Amino acid sequence: MSIIEALCDVIGERDRYTVEHSKNVACLMAGFAEYAELPVEDVTLAYVVGIVHDVGKVSVPDDILNKSGDLTDAELAVIRQHPDVGADILAEVEGLNRIATIVRHHHERYDGKGYGTGLAGDSIPFFSRMLAVCDSFDAMTTVRCYRREPFSIAKALDEISRCAGSQFDPVISRCFIDFINDCQKYDTLTAAHA
Repeated sequence: MSIIEALCDVIGERDRYTVEHSKNVACLMAGFAEYAELPVEDVTLAYVVGIVHDVGKVSVPDDILNKSGDLTDAELAVIRQHPDVGADILAEVEGLNRIATIVRHHHERYDGKGYGTGLAGDSIPFFSRMLAVCDSFDAMTTVRCYRREPFSIAKALDEISRCAGSQFDPVISRCFIDFINDCQKYDTLTAAHA
């Protein structure tokens, strides 16, 4: 775990938002995995994947990472490299190959129109499909440099529902919506999403 913490520290020195986002995504991933009654080792895997999913952003220049306006095509191309860069970094660490694969594919889309390697449907690793939903939910419901007004939880869930089957795995989307609704019912969302 110390290697993962060191990677997070490197990101934190450059980009406070990514650290907070990664913590939020890790908590969402672990909570969602528990809700789905996955085995304990998969809950741990889900948490770790959430923490390190954006480690590849260390390669993105600050002016692109923190840009408040629309990205140019060239800037977007740089951002779209972060899953591969992150996966390559993680693959260098013994024992993290599975995590590297999940990170590499977390921006794939269920319909095959995402970025990465163009995987679609169930050919995208399960935890990558799960991560896509958790990552997007946190991005929508927290302040970003390019959007100061976050979506309400209801609006974010509507967006996930709307994109189920295209951007997101439809089964995972439905389960995630149920998970968040149950969290709201029992007041167990993290402070960032409450």
